Amino acid sequence: MTLETPGAERPKTAHAHFGTCHEAHPPMFSVHAGIDGEDALVCAVAALKAAYETNAMALEKVDEPLRSLLTATENSLEKGLALSEAVLEGIERG
Repeated sequence: MTLETPGAERPKTAHAHFGTCHEAHPPMFSVHAGIDGEDALVCAVAALKAAYETNAMALEKVDEPLRSLLTATENSLEKGLALSEAVLEGIERG
């Protein structure tokens, strides 16, 4: 259960775009403005978990020097996932 201040508006997303293939073309995808922040964070956590698992599977199959790059990516994904999950848990606890 989320405790909210009466009359306070819940955080919402701002518009953002992605999918430019390193700016080779205009953006193909976007985050719509006005999406409930908690709902968006749930989606972000799911995406980070998928990226973390994909990276972990790749780590099992490669040798150096790629292994070092994937390990650095794993560390970044782990931090992002932990922070996102902690914020989400804080929101849910109220």
